[in-house]
Amino acid sequence: MKQYIKVIWNKGRDWFVLFCIFAATFSYAMFQGGFVSWFLFYSFLPFGLYAVAILLYPLKKLNVTRDMKLQPRFAGGHLSYDIHITRSSAFPVYMAVVKEESNLLDQEERIIYPLFQRNAVIPYERSFVERGEYEFFTISIELSDLLGIVKRTAYYPLQQRFIVYPQIHEIDIPFLLAGIEEGKNEVSTGNQSTTLVTGIREYQPGDRLGSIDWKATARKATLISKEFGHYHERSMIIIADVISSLYFEERMSFLASMLIHGETKRKKVDFLLAGDAFFSPKTFEQREPDNLLHYLARVQPSSNRTFETEFKNITIQKQHSFMVIVSQVTGSLIGQVQSKLSHAKASIIVVKDAGAGLSDEETIIVNGIQSSALTIEVVNIPLPLSSKGWGRK
Repeated sequence: MKQYIKVIWNKGRDWFVLFCIFAATFSYAMFQGGFVSWFLFYSFLPFGLYAVAILLYPLKKLNVTRDMKLQPRFAGGHLSYDIHITRSSAFPVYMAVVKEESNLLDQEERIIYPLFQRNAVIPYERSFVERGEYEFFTISIELSDLLGIVKRTAYYPLQQRFIVYPQIHEIDIPFLLAGIEEGKNEVSTGNQSTTLVTGIREYQPGDRLGSIDWKATARKATLISKEFGHYHERSMIIIADVISSLYFEERMSFLASMLIHGETKRKKVDFLLAGDAFFSPKTFEQREPDNLLHYLARVQPSSNRTFETEFKNITIQKQHSFMVIVSQVTGSLIGQVQSKLSHAKASIIVVKDAGAGLSDEETIIVNGIQSSALTIEVVNIPLPLSSKGWGRK
């Protein structure tokens, strides 16, 4: 019952307030009389009638649209769009408050004074857009009378969503991949090699002429074919830290840069993100909402887990080489990486901010590495200051 009373009161409150003001000023003029009392009533009359007109104005019939002029695809891009408000009548609107509700603009309000204009254009711009998934929800327009006695609000659902991927940088990807090029993860493709002969057998219909072993044919007086072993197209596994907050945005930018690089695609690199998700080339080449770039745009650091704990639970088969992408080198991490090496190579890529290098403690740890199968490279990713909201020390 209270909810119904509250709804009725919200809808009729402005009418009740206006009625009380009209009744009070008119009663004062009638009972008091004189110039001052009647002057007060007639002075309020145009303001009160305009307030009544605001309450009767068909606010929901306004045509509200959003026109995207420039939409960023990668972090650091520029966003520019206009909100168009069109109305059929030239009713004088003194002031309107336009509010854009989204997770990008934080309900930014704009005040316009259209008066008799039928068309209004409100520009919105943002010079730097950080990575993430953004969504526009609703545009609200609030009208008010000259004295601010009554207010009316109408909502126009204009949902729109877009993804801003991490910033892309020029990185020497071939150099980084060369460190683990030998002994890479093997994935069978079913193709046959023309250089690896594993045996001989009698000729069968359909065998290529180039596979015939003429020396064995001459000895056995029957056609003999060579048997070829299957070669394996090799791919790499990249294990990335998407948990730690230190230099988090730099790592996301590095991963995105590596992902779209032609050398990475050519070598068919597989990505394993701190135990959360595994992305193969077939996954991120498709334009699906759960591809790797989309994941990198949305993921945020976690405070209740550590990368070393997740990395410890990762099983890497023998003779599989891998790359680990982190932003901090610890003795525990080095020990875990070396424990997973078996007749293969591993590389640790330490991603940091522009100009940042290994700390004194990290330098001591790196200098103490004895294994030649493990290499460490430092990559500096310069990002604008407005994007560095995570893990600054």
